[in-house]
Amino acid sequence: MSTPTEDGHVRLSSIADDILRKTLTFLTPADCTRGPAAASKAMRVVASTANRQRYVDSYVLRGNKHGVVHALATAFGTRQWPTRTVKRSVIRDAVIGVAVPPAGLGITIHREGLMELRFDPETEPYASFSKSAIVDQNVARKISGVGECTLGAGSFVQYELPFQLQVTAFRLGFSTCGAERFLDWAFEAFDGEEWRRLLHSRTSPWPGGFYLGGDGAVVFQLWYPFASTRFRIRLLEPALSMHAHRCMHIRGLELYGTILPPWRID
Repeated sequence: MSTPTEDGHVRLSSIADDILRKTLTFLTPADCTRGPAAASKAMRVVASTANRQRYVDSYVLRGNKHGVVHALATAFGTRQWPTRTVKRSVIRDAVIGVAVPPAGLGITIHREGLMELRFDPETEPYASFSKSAIVDQNVARKISGVGECTLGAGSFVQYELPFQLQVTAFRLGFSTCGAERFLDWAFEAFDGEEWRRLLHSRTSPWPGGFYLGGDGAVVFQLWYPFASTRFRIRLLEPALSMHAHRCMHIRGLELYGTILPPWRID
């Protein structure tokens, strides 16, 4: 539905109050009737003004497929997500192309109780391997690394965003190793002074193992939205001593909600 304004422009009132509506708010009927080329030229002029305004508004990430990590990596779907080549496994030589972590996304991996390894998981190329595996949204890929095996309570994977996100849900995938033992874990957000627990699970989302059909990822809805720049998945103290060490092969960790102003994605 559209309604004319006093200056002869057309206000599009049926579109939700978001960035798209801001871009399309004012169009002259003449520009619309001159054909695609003229309309496109007029839109570029309007968009140049709207783009200056977009950073002072909130931006809602709709659906449960593309969230804030995808937005950072692709500039809201306007460019291809860069990829790089990593080994399918740290043990085997086969390589695959996986997603490059977005430049604006800080990823911290903290390991407690790590089994004795012949390498330091914080050094390259393993550090890049593990971070690519975490953000790669095709969790059906068979990627595994021993640096995420037999971890203890206090181990975590953290995301730090360049803006505040009022998170309402998150998606989590897991690799083939030890998914049924991914027990006693929490999703947490930092409130500026301390970590707040937004979700706690005593059980694994994959009790029968990883392969449950589809891509194996699970979306978790939160009870209430919470705004922060830092979010993490953390292993808690296990209910049973036999679960003191668990695997944490997190794959495709994605966050959903509303990006709060001021924000930019360059």
